[in-house]
Amino acid sequence: MMNFKTLAAIALLTCAANVQADEILVDTNDLHAAISAQLAEGLEAMQQDLNDDVNAMLVATESEKETTANVQHSE
Repeated sequence: MMNFKTLAAIALLTCAANVQADEILVDTNDLHAAISAQLAEGLEAMQQDLNDDVNAMLVATESEKETTANVQHSE
């Protein structure tokens, strides 16, 4: 037995299948440009976050080395 959601999905797909391809004109250039801009922005933010994380790890590693060196020399 089919439920309401299944019947609604079938009806929607049936209606969508009846639409002619030439009736739907979608300009994908603007969509492509927007997606590319968002992707570039996201990649730039990820790169900056990665740089910040690596720098923080390097500072922490250098700090640990200095602390270890100081402890070894003081003993």
